[in-house]
Amino acid sequence: MQTTKDTTDQPRTVSELFDAFANATYTLGYRILRDSHLAEDVVQETFIKVIRSLPSYRGEGPIAGWIYRIGYREAIAISRRRRDEVTDPESATFATLPARESVEESVMTQDLLARLDAAMAELSEPVRATFTLRDIQGLSTKDVAGVLEISESAVKMRLARAREALRVQLKEYLE
Repeated sequence: MQTTKDTTDQPRTVSELFDAFANATYTLGYRILRDSHLAEDVVQETFIKVIRSLPSYRGEGPIAGWIYRIGYREAIAISRRRRDEVTDPESATFATLPARESVEESVMTQDLLARLDAAMAELSEPVRATFTLRDIQGLSTKDVAGVLEISESAVKMRLARAREALRVQLKEYLE
């Protein structure tokens, strides 16, 4: 089995990398693409590329940022391919996030999650990706800038736009 650079605070095997970052990669893919099946494709393609590229990983910066960058690029590539396809509106389905907690918690938050999903769907892809990486995945502003290959001030501007738009859409839950 392949291993990463020898550092004590990072996963050391491909299996550990997958366990550590698959859910976050799925969430990033889902938030960008709004489709659970396509988000699974993002995870699959991301980790195929991670496995192939691991021997050339230089260890510059956190491995999480490297993996998120690959996942973000995969999601954007799938999004672009999907835009180019002609789709039948009657065959479109609306995917929901899989339940992560108990049924009781899922029922209690179903409306809020639906409204959050709808509000996030109105954000542009770059703004939605920035918000997802920073506020959902918890990456630092610097790491988000690295993943998206933009400046830190651009990250802050996108976050401000996303937060304001979501604040307006979800104001009844914030009062």
